[in-house]
Amino acid sequence: MQFNHDELSSPEWLNDDYFRHVLCKIECDSNARLIGACVLRPGTKAGDHFASVMYRTTLQYYCTANVKKTINLIMKIKPDTDGFKKDLLDGDDFFGKEIRMYTEVLPQMAALMRNIGEEYQYPKLVFASHVPHTIIILEDVSSQGWTMEGLIKSFSELEPTIDAIAKFHAASVVLQEKDPTFASQYQCTIAKILCSMRGMTDGCFRSFISFLSETAELQEFVAPVEHFHAKIDDVLQAAYAPSETFANVLIHGDFHFKNLLHLQLAGKIVDTIFVDYQMCSWCSPVVDLYYLTYMIPEQSVKNAHRDEIIYRYHQKFASLLRRLNYRGRVPTLTELQVELLRKADLELYHYIVFSAFLHTDLSKVDSEAFFLGRTDNPALKMEEFKETMKIELKRFLYHGIIEN
Repeated sequence: MQFNHDELSSPEWLNDDYFRHVLCKIECDSNARLIGACVLRPGTKAGDHFASVMYRTTLQYYCTANVKKTINLIMKIKPDTDGFKKDLLDGDDFFGKEIRMYTEVLPQMAALMRNIGEEYQYPKLVFASHVPHTIIILEDVSSQGWTMEGLIKSFSELEPTIDAIAKFHAASVVLQEKDPTFASQYQCTIAKILCSMRGMTDGCFRSFISFLSETAELQEFVAPVEHFHAKIDDVLQAAYAPSETFANVLIHGDFHFKNLLHLQLAGKIVDTIFVDYQMCSWCSPVVDLYYLTYMIPEQSVKNAHRDEIIYRYHQKFASLLRRLNYRGRVPTLTELQVELLRKADLELYHYIVFSAFLHTDLSKVDSEAFFLGRTDNPALKMEEFKETMKIELKRFLYHGIIEN
C-alpha cells in the first residue's frame, strides 16, 4: 500500500471552485482564476502520518492584469469517515490548536528569534478554515529541497534538530512571560489520548513481556515490567502533567522523525524544521527530549551521545532565554537532569510502546489494526533491540524506574 487508502480519492467539495475561492482569499483578488483543472495527489506515503487526511496539489492561476502565478500546496483535512481516525480526533480540537499555532504562535516565535539574530522556520500557512469544512492549507516546501528522512545517523546531523527544539521551547517561555494566559490555551491532553489507546498499549506490553520471558538474560525483568504495566495510566498522567519543580514550556508533543523536514548539503542534514503542531501542550520539556533521544536518531547515536544531546539542548535553551531578556530564573543543567530522571517512566514507555511506531512499516500493515494492538512489534525480533534492552533495563532498575 503505497498511499493511505483515504487519500486515493478526495471529497467532492475539494474541487476547482473551492480552490478558486482559496486563491481569491489569499490574493485578495476576486478575479483570480485557475489555469486548467486542479489535480490532487496523496499527501504522503502510507504510514507517514495518521491523524488527518492529506493531499498535495500545484495550482497555476492568473490574477488581475493576467499575472500568471504557481503555488505548491499541501493540505490537511479533518477525517469525516467513521472509524478509528475520526474517533481519535473528535475528542479534542487538534485542528483548532494547529491553526492557532500557524496563525499566532509560530509567527511570534519567529519574530522573537529574528530580534536576537536567530531564525525559526516553519511552513507558511496559506489558508485555514473550520467552516464549512475543517482544513489547513500550507505551502508545500518539498520543492524547496525539504525532505522527510529516516532516523538520523550522526550527532552532527542531529544538531539542527536539537537547536530548533531549544528555540521552540525558549520562545514559548518568553511568550508565557508576556501573556500569562498563554499556557492555559495549551493544556496537555496527550496522556488522556494515550490512555484511550489501551488496545495498542496493552498489545505492546504483552509482546514485550513475552520477549522478556523468552530471553534468558532478561527474564528477571518480567515482574517489574508487569508491575509497570499495571500502573501505566497513572504513569502517563504524571509524565505529561506540568512540572512542579522545573520550568514548563510549550512542547511539540509528537516529536518524532516523521514530523521533521530536513535540508541536506552534500548528503548531510544541515537544517531542520518541524511539521504537525496538533499536539502542542504546556508541560515539562523532557517530554520532547525523550522523543529527541529515542524517536529521531538511530540507537547508536543515542548510545554514544545521550549526555551530549541533553548538554547541547540545555546550552542553547539557556543561552536563548538570556538573550531574549527572560526575567525568570534560567534552570541549570543539573536541574534538567533531575527532571529527566523524575519523568524517566516515559523513556521506558517509549521502549515498550513507541518502539513499535519506530520499526513498523505502516505502509505494509493496516493502520487501524496497528493502533488497536493487533500487529506484531518488529523491534522485538531485532538483535540490536535485544542488546539495547540488556543495558537499558538494568539502568532503569538501578535508577529506580522499575523495581524487583
